[in-house]
Amino acid sequence: MGELKTIKLGVLNFDPEDANDITVQLIKLKTISASGVIFRVETTADQVYYGKIVPHVKTGYITILTTRDSIALPIEKISRLYPFKDNFLDRFSGNAGLGYTYTRSSNFGRLNFDLNASYVTRKDEVTFYASGIYSITDTNFSRDQEDVNFKYNYYLGPTWFLTAFISYQRNLELGIKRRYQQGAGFGNKIITTQHVYGWLRTGMAINQQTSTDDVKSGTLAEIFGQLQFNFFRFTVPKISLDFAQTFYYSLSQKGRFRNSGQTNLNWELISDFNLNLGFYNNYDSKPPASAASTFDFGIIFGLNYKF
Repeated sequence: MGELKTIKLGVLNFDPEDANDITVQLIKLKTISASGVIFRVETTADQVYYGKIVPHVKTGYITILTTRDSIALPIEKISRLYPFKDNFLDRFSGNAGLGYTYTRSSNFGRLNFDLNASYVTRKDEVTFYASGIYSITDTNFSRDQEDVNFKYNYYLGPTWFLTAFISYQRNLELGIKRRYQQGAGFGNKIITTQHVYGWLRTGMAINQQTSTDDVKSGTLAEIFGQLQFNFFRFTVPKISLDFAQTFYYSLSQKGRFRNSGQTNLNWELISDFNLNLGFYNNYDSKPPASAASTFDFGIIFGLNYKF
């Protein structure tokens, strides 16, 4: 007896009464009974159900009681399951990370942080992302890189969705003092398996940027495309890998092509605390500042807390 917390990527996470959380592979389950809570159930066939979970007479199956019908579903066909909570604050989830490196010989330190948060309803998905890298010496504090992104998805069905975003970026290596960007388009959840999620988005974006030479660009139009994958392994050791690459083709500046990407590897040390190793890359064929580089990349190391 206890609380069914999640099913994700072939593994059930369960909080028993008076004991620590346990994980069980779906292939080892006969059935599940959790009739006191409404769950969101996503299947490997890209179906989405909302309902209570009760046992099925057939081994290896569950019954989902929706407001209109009852659905028999093989347990191994569940891609993702989690409680759909009515409380506003309970619909939030995310993680926050912090890292710092320092060398005594040069009196040089580097601080980095990242924050991910999401809010999900039946049709809407809102995500917020922020990160920063800062250099610190005895005499100087430099804001080397900053990224802030607010994204909204409205799901038309189990896989297709409309998307819109606003973002802010600063990257001194590429000569960007600040860039504000807004965009809209559509996307599809192209892969939903027990171990991999994949999204594809495309659309139009406009941005206004100021270079480190204090030259303003005016309004620039671009076509964007984004590919994102999440890989998970929830057996010991618990590891997740997030990979995202976004490409921009300029409609306002001939021959300009941009790319930005992020890869994060998380390894759970103890409950809700992860060791994080990240890699970021940025490319601009025509950087806004005259002396700026066309390519920037880096490796980030830190601790991450999941909430």
